[in-house]
Amino acid sequence: MTSITATPITPLSPAAVDAMRCLELALADQTVANFDNHGTVWGFDTVEDTERLIDWERVTGADIEEWETVDRDGQPLRVVRIADPEFLDTICVFSTWDTRSKAVVA
Repeated sequence: MTSITATPITPLSPAAVDAMRCLELALADQTVANFDNHGTVWGFDTVEDTERLIDWERVTGADIEEWETVDRDGQPLRVVRIADPEFLDTICVFSTWDTRSKAVVA
């Protein structure tokens, strides 16, 4: 009978784990979460569709506010609020790790 010798695997350092998480975010397809001004999730879109919506709303004169912030894990987020005085605002939240986003955090 042949014996198999196992080689122990050294766990990654916390810095390496953080770097891997950043890499995963940078390579993953991003989804934009859409909320109303009460915090209710309306649905999800692609970054491309959201950028088209934001561009269209700018052209039509909508009141738009933007913020760059971080989530609880310190990952960068872009938040865009499109005001709608006749109904509920649209608030789009997406990761700025996605290089297709116009507001990429350096």
